[in-house]
Amino acid sequence: MSPKGTWFGASGVANQATGRELQPSDRFEIGSITKTFVATTTLQLVEEDILSLEDKLIDQLPTSVTDWIPNADQITLRQLLNHTSGVPDYTDVLFRWAPVNPGVFLNRWQPIELVRFIDGLEASFQAGDSWQYSNTNYLLLGMVVEAATNNSIAEEIRDRILDPLALSNTFFAEEEAIPGGYVRGYWDFDQDGTLNDISGANLSWAWSTGAMVSNTSDLATFIHALIGGKLLEPDTLQQMLTTISPITSENYSAYGLGIGIMQSPNRFWYIHRGQTLGYRSNMWYSPLENITYIELINARSSQNLAGATLTTLRRYQSPISVPEPGMILGVLLTFGTWLTVRPRVRERRG
Repeated sequence: MSPKGTWFGASGVANQATGRELQPSDRFEIGSITKTFVATTTLQLVEEDILSLEDKLIDQLPTSVTDWIPNADQITLRQLLNHTSGVPDYTDVLFRWAPVNPGVFLNRWQPIELVRFIDGLEASFQAGDSWQYSNTNYLLLGMVVEAATNNSIAEEIRDRILDPLALSNTFFAEEEAIPGGYVRGYWDFDQDGTLNDISGANLSWAWSTGAMVSNTSDLATFIHALIGGKLLEPDTLQQMLTTISPITSENYSAYGLGIGIMQSPNRFWYIHRGQTLGYRSNMWYSPLENITYIELINARSSQNLAGATLTTLRRYQSPISVPEPGMILGVLLTFGTWLTVRPRVRERRG
């Protein structure tokens, strides 16, 4: 999608057993792009003075949760959002366990059970001292949102983002019904050279770190609305886009609050990438040129366009210079891509 035109395409099959071909409107698991939705929801609660970015984790969650988290009395919500908390990643433990007990992906997990995977692990570093991507950060943020609103994270995302933007193909799996379902995913899980259909996996293992389902059109609408200032106030958006750099990451040059950055000498992108058992996803947006690139794949493979692009970008990467949200907004207005979204009118629950 660019000022010169929009193209949606598809290749491959949605179901190997039936041979049904993929369609551009098909839905996929989007993995960690879920984090951008969770971050946006959290920041809206900050705008409403329900939460603060400087709130300590220990003040937002009960000791039944925080007792499992090293340095919970020091970690702020901002540090969870930008991955500077030092909290170990529960999925590292989960995936080490999976080869001897693959049934872990069929279980119906509760968030507290996932937190307990890091029991006994030390912090990777003191809160705020470094950067390390950890899915546990967004697991905890999902729990914080639920505690602060007395509502489910799925319903908060729907009320605040999905319904106002009319994202009719986006859902929080395992907590919402998905009429019509989504495409099947494939991965050579047992390493025998044949792709396995892993669609029976229960996405509760990913929860607020990566359990959402969407399609290319909805994700394009979402990223335009977010960076265009239709979901957050300018000051809040500025905080979201304020990044930590340099960082050690295969996916990002710098990272803000639930969104990453990638830059080459020719183009600046806001991005988030995602991966679940049999799916890969990429959401890229170049605000200064109004170019959107969404890629959704239903097989666990490194052979995607974004992978090759990242390799090239890193080879020629130049220092990061983050555009101001106000400048971005002006560019979007110039290109005529303004989205009309109904105002957020919220009734507190509980």
